[in-house]
Amino acid sequence: MRFFLLFVLFALLSQKPYAQSFNIGALAGINASQISGDNYSGFNKAGILLGMYSNTDVSEKINLQFEINYSQKGSRKNPDTENGDTEFFLLRLNYMEVPIMIRWKLNRLKLEAGVYYSRLISEHIEDEIGVFSIPENLNQFKNNDLGGLVGLNYHLSDHIIMNWRYSNSFIPVRDFDSGASFRFNSGMFHSYLSFNIRYEFIGKNGE
Repeated sequence: MRFFLLFVLFALLSQKPYAQSFNIGALAGINASQISGDNYSGFNKAGILLGMYSNTDVSEKINLQFEINYSQKGSRKNPDTENGDTEFFLLRLNYMEVPIMIRWKLNRLKLEAGVYYSRLISEHIEDEIGVFSIPENLNQFKNNDLGGLVGLNYHLSDHIIMNWRYSNSFIPVRDFDSGASFRFNSGMFHSYLSFNIRYEFIGKNGE
């Protein structure tokens, strides 16, 4: 994160003076998520993504954006009864998330890269037997999640935008109960794909 902030500062200082615009918008979409390290593979957990954002142009090609989102993450395993697999698992972790990113304009496209901070507000865990909680003597999911993101925006019009994004945790969101750590695998990490539609209100001097 420190490297990203230094990069943003360098990008700002290297730009010529520019008449900034300040835009705000709202977004709605879905996450397709998994948790690396939980033994269930695949982006099988669908979740809600809702939020608001603001951005400002700092040059003709560079834009900074700040978001506040409600974001559902987790993992899911569905049973495969045709092959005798009755196991079901659902983990739903609800976060308030704050992404900060730098974006590069390419006509109707914008490429984005940044970091996010998430705060866990609630959790739901369920298997084929029913809803349950992690026993108190085992490691719990951490309240804080910090990660990085890359994405792509496509402007359907001046106001309507499609966004695709990939995000991944930098730090474990839950430590292994055994306390084991192997090379870069030190616990469980969020990994998720997002798709959302945005409506943007163009400010003065905006695009």
